[in-house]
Amino acid sequence: MEGSSVTLTCSSDANPAAKYTWYKRSGDKQVQRLSEETQFVLSSIRSLVSGEYYCTAENELGRSSANIFITVTRKSVKIINTIRYSLVVVLVPVLVWTLWTRMKKTLSLKSEVNEAVEMIESHNCPEHDNVASAAQTEDTEEQEDLV
Repeated sequence: MEGSSVTLTCSSDANPAAKYTWYKRSGDKQVQRLSEETQFVLSSIRSLVSGEYYCTAENELGRSSANIFITVTRKSVKIINTIRYSLVVVLVPVLVWTLWTRMKKTLSLKSEVNEAVEMIESHNCPEHDNVASAAQTEDTEEQEDLV
């Protein structure tokens, strides 16, 4: 991450002891010699540090090399990703809870509607209709008396 430090270490079990050299290969394949130590320290790194690094270990019997790719990310990217993950951790449970509550409410309303329909249907019997029309007739006679 930008601003941090990285230590690259090159080692071998060569006998006689090897001489180490660190290089950086740029995007245009140019090679830059960096150090002749076993360790190469990159302090307070920036995005320009990104790239391919390699070291060689060499003695009079031969030469060997190893490479590593370094990608430097900006702090802002990490902060944005942290915010994204935090939002997911918070918003997903809230969304699930909201959907569950709505579903529960909908099922409750459907149940109430079904009960009301059953009550209406049970009260729609011929006897009930006669009582209702008789009550309406009495109300009409009372209104006529008042007029």
